[in-house]
Amino acid sequence: MPAPLERAPVHRFYGGAVEPLGEREIGVIAATSNLARDGHVIEVSGIELSNYRRVPIVLYQHDQKQPVGTCSAIGVEGHVLAARVEFAPAGISVVADQCCALVKADILRGVSIGFDPDLKSAVPLDPKRPRGGLRFVKSELLELSIVSVPADPGASVVARSFSSRAAFLRLIERLPPVAAPNIARAAAIVPHGRPGPLLSHAGHVWTLLEAERQKQQAYSRDARLEELRQRRNRIWRH
Repeated sequence: MPAPLERAPVHRFYGGAVEPLGEREIGVIAATSNLARDGHVIEVSGIELSNYRRVPIVLYQHDQKQPVGTCSAIGVEGHVLAARVEFAPAGISVVADQCCALVKADILRGVSIGFDPDLKSAVPLDPKRPRGGLRFVKSELLELSIVSVPADPGASVVARSFSSRAAFLRLIERLPPVAAPNIARAAAIVPHGRPGPLLSHAGHVWTLLEAERQKQQAYSRDARLEELRQRRNRIWRH
């Protein structure tokens, strides 16, 4: 009997809700209960945080091989999931240094969570369309990432929901802190060393855009047809 397949985590993207704190620290709105572009709603009050708190790692682009920092505090305030993120100390990780610099320069504004929704408790947003958007009443937070993606419509609402920067900072200060040993455990995951030169801001942004362009080109219709023709030719030769 084949082993059961593991369900891939669901990702939810937000942007524009990043606030600089310390030199290598930011406050973020990681998720809201607003309707997102994927047509679903996450009830942030139902997000289970216990397991994430044990290893509160922060990734770059959802890549488990690219941890860039730790989450020192996280919790639900009203209709948002907020967190305090601290990047790895300067010089430890090239990726962390690049990510921190891009965020501080207001170039990277995207925040994303990877979560595992409880499909049994999910309910349709519209009872007349049971196969449409769902409301995830319960879910588990798996990871938090800094990402380069367009802002979710809910993010602008989040940014406007705070009357001032001071109000946002007060929210961050109220967040339940993560235990110091757990932060240390997560920090140990960040790879040490600088294998290459640090890219400039412009160079890093160009790299991201070029990678996205190449990915889109790889999945273009013409490229797919060419791939099918090559496979057909190989089959005929055999």
